[in-house]
Amino acid sequence: YLSSISEHDKTEIEKSLQPADILLEKTPFRLTDRFIPGYWGHVAIWVGSKEQLQYLGVWDDLPSLYASAQARFHYQGPSFQSQVEAGHKIIEALRAGVQINTLEHFLNIDDMAVVRDESLNHAAQKRYLLRAFSQIGKDYDFNFDVETDKKIVCSELAFVVYDDYDWPVSKTAGRYTISPDHVSEKADGNGPFTPVILY
Repeated sequence: YLSSISEHDKTEIEKSLQPADILLEKTPFRLTDRFIPGYWGHVAIWVGSKEQLQYLGVWDDLPSLYASAQARFHYQGPSFQSQVEAGHKIIEALRAGVQINTLEHFLNIDDMAVVRDESLNHAAQKRYLLRAFSQIGKDYDFNFDVETDKKIVCSELAFVVYDDYDWPVSKTAGRYTISPDHVSEKADGNGPFTPVILY
């Protein structure tokens, strides 16, 4: 449904987003969503525009993070700076690995929520964004195991980026996992996140 919203609505969504926001999505038309417990099926992180990343002091660190992704994960995509300049502002873990995509790519969904820790100062935003960019190129964690971050799934992205938060997890098939619904629980009114957008 959201892939067909107006350009005006897409612009309004983008204007409302802030760097380090967490995006949750629901795609009941995808088979993979049926195997994920709870309502939400996917998690991503908004990194913002070039201007916002420059303001937060992140922009100049992106070339070294890109070189690290190439060396550590054999990442072969375009530079992080060129991708942001081309409109890629969402970091997400997909089956092909952790990548940075456009809002248009992300909006092939039915429902979306955006949650934000409104207490973050600029230093904290910068820290979390640098951690988010440092995940790009990692393989997808088909074991869904939060006790290792060598590979990650979408909800583990929030877990490893916001690494000093107390995240709920559950034990499944002998390993601890975090689901998208676990991420949404942190915006249930008891903090630290606040829902700021709901489609």
